[in-house]
Amino acid sequence: MNNQATKTNNDPRNIEAKILLRLNLLPNKNEIKVLDAFSGEGILWNEVKKRTSQKISILSIDKNDYKKVNLKGDNLKFLKGLNLSKYDIIDLDSWGSPSSQLQILANKNYKGVVHCTFIQTMQGRISNNILETYGYNKSMIKKCPTLFCKNALLKIMYFIYVKFGVTKIFLYQCNMKNYFSFQID
Repeated sequence: MNNQATKTNNDPRNIEAKILLRLNLLPNKNEIKVLDAFSGEGILWNEVKKRTSQKISILSIDKNDYKKVNLKGDNLKFLKGLNLSKYDIIDLDSWGSPSSQLQILANKNYKGVVHCTFIQTMQGRISNNILETYGYNKSMIKKCPTLFCKNALLKIMYFIYVKFGVTKIFLYQCNMKNYFSFQID
């Protein structure tokens, strides 16, 4: 693996773990359709393709202009407009929190594999939709948004449990970076 990975905010030390998470949850079928909502240069899925005999087709989305991006723009708009049931895997390898994207998947009753990156950034602020699932209301959050920043990973895991009923999550942590995958049935 070369250092190109850093061009898309991927920490090169964690690339292998992220690839293994994806390989671990490949559906048992010959052809797999992936929706990569933060695709960047496609480094992760290109490497996954090399390590499996399964045929993997990818629809890539990114707001930046990379050579292999199929849809350039806001992935929230694309996720709302696409028929997500076509995809076996949705990859939300964001730099920050994928909670808005996860909310769309929940609203659309998506079933399949989801890969996520969750990084608590800046002052550790947690997205309102996660906090509201935890029982905090908008008024409470507005008064002191950083008060509720402790145990962010636990809070997003609870969010996933509430939204999807998922009880088994594969997790890799490194510093404040959390990479995880789960199957929604």
